[in-house]
Amino acid sequence: MQNDLSKLPDNELLAELERREASKKEALKKKKLDYESDRDDLVNYLLTDALTLHAQLLMFKNVAVEELEAFYEKAKQYGDVRSHSKGGFSLRSNDGRYKVVLERNTKVELDERANMAEKLIREFLGDMVKKRDQKAYEIITTLLQRGKDGKFNPAAVAALLKWEDSYDDERWVRAMELFKESHNLTVIGMNVSFYRKNNEDKDEAISLSFSSLPVADMEPEDVSDNSDNTGGST
Repeated sequence: MQNDLSKLPDNELLAELERREASKKEALKKKKLDYESDRDDLVNYLLTDALTLHAQLLMFKNVAVEELEAFYEKAKQYGDVRSHSKGGFSLRSNDGRYKVVLERNTKVELDERANMAEKLIREFLGDMVKKRDQKAYEIITTLLQRGKDGKFNPAAVAALLKWEDSYDDERWVRAMELFKESHNLTVIGMNVSFYRKNNEDKDEAISLSFSSLPVADMEPEDVSDNSDNTGGST
């Protein structure tokens, strides 16, 4: 039975109120500690599994890229991939059900030889083209324009190289050689994608992205019929 606070002397009433306030604070503190403990348990549990999956995916990606790169030369010999493929290639199983795609994200940069080429071309244009063919002069000088970063546009230089046989001046010929020699292709990223035929006979991506996986009503993956056959056409 609760005490009738109205009957307590002032000093006892004050003490009882302080006791109750302290009890309430202690209960709130315990509730907060229990919540934080549950929160940390959940975060640590999920993160442990997430880090394990991350390590497995990282290892799998590196193995996949290494194995595909090693198989590339053999695939070229059999005409299974384009021999000049730089952006990547794909391999399909002989029954057509499965496909693996290796994608290379590349960046083209031009080294200091491009600066020498530009100097030769601008000298040649000023001497031999500007007054004789204003249209060609404007097109070529436009292709030589640099971006805000001060670098040449590789696509514009590639378009310029299509003019290679337009002039036989030694400065022009040398500039074309320098532009071609200045190209440096750097691989800045690699990705591997996996596909299987669905019921409509269309390639369906096997998602390895956490965000794109369904949460509810997931059907188990059919992993009982994996194929090691990497033959067939791309």
